[in-house]
Amino acid sequence: MSHEHHALIFGATGNIGGATARELLRRGWKVRAVTRNPGGEEAIALAELGAEVVQADMEDRRSVDTAMSGMKRVLSVQSWTKSGVDGEIRQGKLVAESAHAAGVEHFIYISAGTGEAETGIPHFNSKLEVEAHIRKLDLPYTIIRPGPFMELMTKKEFFPALAIWGAAPKILGWNTPKPWVAVRDLGIAAANAFSDPDAWIGYEINYYSHIRSLADCQAAYRAAHGRKPARIPLPRWLFRRLAGEEFILMWDWIGNKARHGNLQELERDLTFARTLHADTLSVEDFFKVQSSEVTSS
Repeated sequence: MSHEHHALIFGATGNIGGATARELLRRGWKVRAVTRNPGGEEAIALAELGAEVVQADMEDRRSVDTAMSGMKRVLSVQSWTKSGVDGEIRQGKLVAESAHAAGVEHFIYISAGTGEAETGIPHFNSKLEVEAHIRKLDLPYTIIRPGPFMELMTKKEFFPALAIWGAAPKILGWNTPKPWVAVRDLGIAAANAFSDPDAWIGYEINYYSHIRSLADCQAAYRAAHGRKPARIPLPRWLFRRLAGEEFILMWDWIGNKARHGNLQELERDLTFARTLHADTLSVEDFFKVQSSEVTSS
């Protein structure tokens, strides 16, 4: 198989990395999946789908270089919730430097935010620092900046849905338009970029698939499930104690951006994102799919 159909995926046992790995495998690509724990449940599941699972630590340049050997397509994603923002910066830079040394021909970096500086949100600023380092290295890159995950509203393995339904309305407001994206669609979008590198190298994409308020989302959830999502209202001070300041800063910023005349900007981003992957899930479709999965399990 050619290098064009062989990809190295960091974060392969996580959300976006895992979605990308599964989509590429579905398309018949060879996938080398990087994990710190090849014996973990997620890693074993990828191996059963046909991935080559390799052990590496994004804090260890030698292991990353070994995983990178012979690869021309690389997806890089780090988790600030696991490593902290300083760790995320170290890891993101290390993977980029290893890719540059290996002569990688297409480097996809999963970022966050909108590329704006001085948001005051640490995990947005950390990714901007990694982005700048990638540009400095002159890697052939595509940067994808996902919006908030739809899974935040349903999946306990993401941040508890209690926070979205209980705390976010206090910060965002029920009727503030908000960008959303399903993790599945991010995997498809990254796979599409890998499949057409000439079209996407050099692009930075603020990636959303739908814009809906929390009130719209609550109505869509009820239509799919026949009931409203469970909700215990959380005051801001209690949510801050439970989750820290970071999520409040992010939601405040997203809400202010939408409330101060930037809805058109979000819609422009959404239109452009659909040129990378057009057949994305709406919030309504996402809840229908999620409801059918719950029913069949």
